[in-house]
Amino acid sequence: MLRRYQISLELLLRNKNDPFLDRIVTCDEKWILYDNRKRSSQWLDRDEPPKQFPKKKLHEKKTMLTVWWNSAGILHYEFLKTGETIDADNYCRQLDKMHENLARASPAVVNRKGPILLHDNARPHVSQKTSQKLSDLGYEILPHPPYSPDLSPTDYHFFKHLDNLVKGRVFKNQTDAENAFREFIASKTPDFYRKGIHDLVKRWQKCVDSNGAYFAQLSFV
Repeated sequence: MLRRYQISLELLLRNKNDPFLDRIVTCDEKWILYDNRKRSSQWLDRDEPPKQFPKKKLHEKKTMLTVWWNSAGILHYEFLKTGETIDADNYCRQLDKMHENLARASPAVVNRKGPILLHDNARPHVSQKTSQKLSDLGYEILPHPPYSPDLSPTDYHFFKHLDNLVKGRVFKNQTDAENAFREFIASKTPDFYRKGIHDLVKRWQKCVDSNGAYFAQLSFV
């Protein structure tokens, strides 16, 4: 928790002296289940055997989504193909695509102070190849404490709202899942993305105020 406190305090002070939130690019991966129906319990009379239901063929099926975004909107996203994994090569390829989109959408961010990447310390993110790629592209890596989804905008904001969309839905295949994701991003205004990134300040402050404690929800008077 000390590391969480130290990093949050450092970033709070830095942003106060030289605001940098709109330079942040953030990303993460998420499994999208094909079957998002909640499993319900059975009410049984005493000595009544459990009812047998046919196994849902979709129950174990899922697809991996990777999304890159900033305070202005989506920069890049991909659904992995069957058998594909997120490794350093895949991550660097996506980095290149995202960077091209960022350079077109926000040339001032790329050409002046430079973009800042906020991601976790998953192995593909911290590999030597990825580190070299980020250096070549001119990215600063924002300090981020390990195991801190409550300080990651993609976790506490983007994926939280995406979960609300897919809750209870069933996708027949990956195309269905991809269409649902496109429906999700089409429904979001620029304020959605700005709020997700700018809420970092409140979360850093709460982390400092609680001496680095973890938290799930924020409440303010």
